[in-house]
Amino acid sequence: MDAVVEHSESRFFKHVWRFNALAIAGAAIVCILLGLYAGVTIFKEETRSRRVTNVVNVGEKDSVSEEFALGSATIIAGTPYVRVPLYRAQSYSALYYSKRSEQNAVNFLFLNISTNESRWLFERTGQLMIDSQVLYSKLRISSDESRTGVGVVHVVVERDSNGDNRLTDKDAVSLAASAVDGANYRKLLEGIERLYSVQQIADDKVLVLYQKNQKTVSELYSVPSMERLSQASIPKIDLN
Repeated sequence: MDAVVEHSESRFFKHVWRFNALAIAGAAIVCILLGLYAGVTIFKEETRSRRVTNVVNVGEKDSVSEEFALGSATIIAGTPYVRVPLYRAQSYSALYYSKRSEQNAVNFLFLNISTNESRWLFERTGQLMIDSQVLYSKLRISSDESRTGVGVVHVVVERDSNGDNRLTDKDAVSLAASAVDGANYRKLLEGIERLYSVQQIADDKVLVLYQKNQKTVSELYSVPSMERLSQASIPKIDLN
């Protein structure tokens, strides 16, 4: 009787050991598969092609391939002119991945649709256009109200001010103005560390809020001449 019991217990423990061995092996296989999946996912993430905008590489020219293309024309209301952005696309390789920078506006073509005459805002493509907006003779009150463009203001990165071999919105910017045909380009402000707002707030005024030399400043400009009307420092507040 005792021998039968011992034999049954032995068979039972053998089955338990086999089950435990199978369970451990199965868990090990699952862990290996999960590790492989995580490794492949990380590898794909690290080596995938990255796409960015408003980034122009001005460093290692030899490893950068470039393309230039015109964008869509935008009508300047009340005038015979349209604006067409010139985009600069760049592709370059990093250590484990390739990178492509697209939709970088570096110039504007102003075209007269009545005469088909045109002119460029800049003579070169070495800058980055962060923003460009049309000023109007009056603010629109309703959507069907007509108005006329009287000028254009531009936010431009002209140089790599932070030394990272790229032109981005992290560099110092300049605020400039031009006529609706792209002529009479002139700088209004340079070395802006942070531009908070450029907004036409009245038929005859534009408000500019920016930071320069660690000071926050507000300025008012006249429309359409973009002559400075006034300047004031924003008072500091306790942020604690």
